[in-house]
Amino acid sequence: MRRFLKPALLLVFVLISSSVCAQIRVEDNLGCSVVLPAAAKRIVTLSPHTTEMLLAIGAAPQIIAAAQFFDYPDVMRDIPKTSTLGGLDREWLLASNPDLVVAWASGIRPGDLQWLQASGIPVFMSEPGSLSAIGDTLKKLGILTGHAEKGQKAAALFTARLDAACSGRSGAPYDSVYYEIWPSPPMTIGGKHWLNEVLDLAHLHNVFASVPRGVFTVSAESLLATPSRIVITSQPAQERLNKSISIITADSTLGRPGPRIVEGLEQLCQQL
Repeated sequence: MRRFLKPALLLVFVLISSSVCAQIRVEDNLGCSVVLPAAAKRIVTLSPHTTEMLLAIGAAPQIIAAAQFFDYPDVMRDIPKTSTLGGLDREWLLASNPDLVVAWASGIRPGDLQWLQASGIPVFMSEPGSLSAIGDTLKKLGILTGHAEKGQKAAALFTARLDAACSGRSGAPYDSVYYEIWPSPPMTIGGKHWLNEVLDLAHLHNVFASVPRGVFTVSAESLLATPSRIVITSQPAQERLNKSISIITADSTLGRPGPRIVEGLEQLCQQL
């Protein structure tokens, strides 16, 4: 009996080991492990930039629902849309039976975020804090979706396009810029926001870069005391008191931490 026991135990050990090795494991942008038994086949995205990342790596057929209220290519026209603006529809999400949710931590309510993390659904939190992190995220999502090679290629393409986007301004002097996220109350970015990297590629200097914040509300007095030559805004119809300031309307892709940010950067540099 014992002579058969050892081979049997060895077989069990091999099977368990094979099962563990077959798991897919990556670390998301918040440092949490995401573990899947196999490549994700039913994916829900909860922000536009995460949808764009999955499209970039060829995972469109695996998306069963995508974030609402933003422009998508024709391939996404008939995909069901979901929104987190009024709170996450938890029952719908559970009923959809996704094997992966790709979410944006900053774009979801804290209570929904806690529920999602405790739901048992595998969640990848996309919160790139730099341009290089966008490329890294493309690679990680490629691994999770079974498109590792495409993820690598998408990251390389993203880096190459970033390098070329504002090549025409490589020798230009830096201009001061105010990046307007919202006009009233005035909201802008401080020195800790990843968009400063984007502005640097365009040879622009954020006038509030010395503020150790990400996004913050700025007073009218501070705006007057911190002049800039250029204002980048998504609100082109906003009336400006200072007519000498150049107003540049930013494409919506410029503020998204995904691969299409290159499109916004290219358009920005064409207007400078």
